[in-house]
Amino acid sequence: FTNCYRAFLSCSIMSQTHPLYRRKQWLRHLKNATINAVLLLTLLIMHSTPVSSSAQNQHKPKIWEVLPYIEASFNANRRKHAALTSAFPKQIIVCGGPASGKGTQCQAIAEKHGLVHLSTGDMLRQTVSSESIGSETSPAIKKCMENGKLIPDDIIIRLVLDRLRSPDCQKQGWILDGFPRTANQARALQSAGIIPDLFLLLNVPDELAIKRVCGRRTDPLTGRVYHLDWNLPTDKRIQQRLIVRSDDTVESMKQRLKQFRENVNAIKGCYSNIAEIDGMGTPDEVLNDILSSIKLFAQRKQSS
Repeated sequence: FTNCYRAFLSCSIMSQTHPLYRRKQWLRHLKNATINAVLLLTLLIMHSTPVSSSAQNQHKPKIWEVLPYIEASFNANRRKHAALTSAFPKQIIVCGGPASGKGTQCQAIAEKHGLVHLSTGDMLRQTVSSESIGSETSPAIKKCMENGKLIPDDIIIRLVLDRLRSPDCQKQGWILDGFPRTANQARALQSAGIIPDLFLLLNVPDELAIKRVCGRRTDPLTGRVYHLDWNLPTDKRIQQRLIVRSDDTVESMKQRLKQFRENVNAIKGCYSNIAEIDGMGTPDEVLNDILSSIKLFAQRKQSS
């Protein structure tokens, strides 16, 4: 029973101290501990069952001899998960054209695995609204965003590197959404020592991307993104305050898609651990494909 208690206690501690041990992982460990407890109870019952005096000394169950095997099994399981955890990518870049679902998938992965979600779009919009870089630079950023043009490399690289060096990113790991967008930006990251464990590329046809962006709406209070066709909030108050981003127009989208197609192959050439994902499915389907790719990467790294 002491070992079972330790198993339950370990599950509780791991669920609080490491982001990978979320609900599903905790339930899996809880299930294993429960199985051990049931086994012990069964053996106790066998041990306490009356037997005839003639058979009393023949093959009497030795329950406590089983405990080391149970503990060894639990420890082996724990070491296996610890090894897989250490192999999990802590630095991920997600690349894809506009409206490919990068933000949705990055947010889901970040929440599931405790990574910091870094969106260059959010960084830029925050910079424009707060004018934190300077009164001369912020209007230039705003104009580029409205016209669907790329932000000058020196500005965006400085924003991203400062964020990547922040304490939360260093401690938890990060998932970078929408950067780099050019080969020069990718090389700038490499020069600064930023080498991702995994590079994910979401593939979505241009026609679908344009359809997605035309119905996209943003809640200015929470930053959450909705869609008029398939993800409209039920709360009327949220519906009334939804806004259209200045760069979410057909003209801007065509320009952004063109620039993405011109740069994506050069960006891919800067990385080795690449996984290409079909982004045409539902968000859950795409997420499952991404998680499968991440798990495969972690298994390969663990075995190497």
